[in-house]
Amino acid sequence: MSSYCLLVPHYNHERQFIEFLPRLVESGLPILVIDDGSEAASFKQVARCAEQFPQVHLFRHAQNRGKGAAVKTGFVHAAQLGYTHAIQIDADGQHRVEDLKPFIHVSKKLPHAMICGRPVFDDSAPKARVYGRKVTDFWVALETLSLEVKDSLCGYRIYPLREMERLLDRHFVGSRMDFDTDIIVKSSWQGIELCFMDTEVIYPEQSVSHFKYLRDNLLLIGLHTRLMLGMLWRSPWLIYRRVRQGLRK
Repeated sequence: MSSYCLLVPHYNHERQFIEFLPRLVESGLPILVIDDGSEAASFKQVARCAEQFPQVHLFRHAQNRGKGAAVKTGFVHAAQLGYTHAIQIDADGQHRVEDLKPFIHVSKKLPHAMICGRPVFDDSAPKARVYGRKVTDFWVALETLSLEVKDSLCGYRIYPLREMERLLDRHFVGSRMDFDTDIIVKSSWQGIELCFMDTEVIYPEQSVSHFKYLRDNLLLIGLHTRLMLGMLWRSPWLIYRRVRQGLRK
């Protein structure tokens, strides 16, 4: 039987997260917060807030290791606590809590699939991010030799933990800003079913971005270089699988 928890990576987003946490609690789901080495003052505020809610489990990295590392740590804790699925949701309140029920409804029908948010942006979305996603979508289509990945950057997903454990045993997956794209491409390579659902995304006022322009762009260039090379030697199998899938339709 499937059991679900929320998995929230947090890094110096204390103001937004403290405002967002009561809405997460209202979902009735247990909440695993993975603090990724936030500054002491930030962590102290988050810990004080988390103490008010018994369903919140707070874990902490001693130093900053990256969003992806926090999510992977969350996978381990979630599995140890007996959950079968972890719902990744960002700490800054940009995702709709109301979409949890339809996401879970689909996940229960497809328990081995990764359920992924496909963002619907409002006017608050920075244009650079919207257009940047289109560039990423182009590269991901090449890296998977398919159009099945409708968005590779949204941090609102339901991960089936057993499938993720197998994937992480088999593949290296980046631990920083490269994580969301890396894990979805390698899930496609591994044949994990991907299901995309529209979800509204807002950018809260005074939102804090931890994207480092030079460092993270170089990281993403390196990621797509590795993924293209990985696609090339997998291409015979990927092409065969795409053709077989097409014949079944």
